[in-house]
Amino acid sequence: MTEDPRVTAMDDHYYKGNLTFDQFVLGITLAACAYLAQTTTFGVLGWNLQTLQLGILVLLGIAAWLGFKRIESTIHLLKTNARYLELCHRYGADNLKEAFRKVEECGETTGFYYRWRNRAMFLGFALHVAVKVLAAYPVFS
Repeated sequence: MTEDPRVTAMDDHYYKGNLTFDQFVLGITLAACAYLAQTTTFGVLGWNLQTLQLGILVLLGIAAWLGFKRIESTIHLLKTNARYLELCHRYGADNLKEAFRKVEECGETTGFYYRWRNRAMFLGFALHVAVKVLAAYPVFS
């Protein structure tokens, strides 16, 4: 049984677009980290503006790390999926339940990094805006 070449082409476009988007988001996150590292004034830890800015920088650093892990797990998923398809072609899909479970596990890991990277990025950017607004008020005295 051969697969429709249109399906193969669509899958190829999806995976390339997915990886390109992940690299783009990672670049934005690293650029935000670089910007915050340059513009943050560091001070004594406590309830002050500098500590909150440092927390935001750490949070965006975690988002960048999750972005790297997302790309790594996606590449691992593609490799595992290719091996699974090769084994299915050779032995039939009925004998490979453990291999299919491994492919599903890799997919779940990729989704985990995707969700938590996005949450950390959103929280970091939202907190950055909130700290900029709070800096205008006498909250930090």
